[in-house]
Amino acid sequence: MRIVVAVVAVAGLALAATPLLAEDHPEMMAAQQSLESARSQLQAAAKEYGGHRRKALDAVNHALAEIKQGLAAANQKETKIEKKEQRLEKKDQNLQRKEQQLQQKEQNMKGQ
Repeated sequence: MRIVVAVVAVAGLALAATPLLAEDHPEMMAAQQSLESARSQLQAAAKEYGGHRRKALDAVNHALAEIKQGLAAANQKETKIEKKEQRLEKKDQNLQRKEQQLQQKEQNMKGQ
């Protein structure tokens, strides 16, 4: 009985640890595309506008770098979750194997 409860608990943890995919970051991807467009437009501007164009361009580049770092951090977390999920699946398989062994022993004991 304990094994069955443990199997259910491990399976529940594995489902809760489902990793996010790149498609799960649509807002960050949309922001990145908008900033890249803004950067292109700022670069194409003919005047310097008293140094403000350069400052705006620096701010956009900084924002793009932050998005890149944020996505990298999310990917690291996803990788950790995937590894944890793999460990939980392995534990689940081991528990299922042990449960089968116990059931086999139980059947052998009833047969004697």
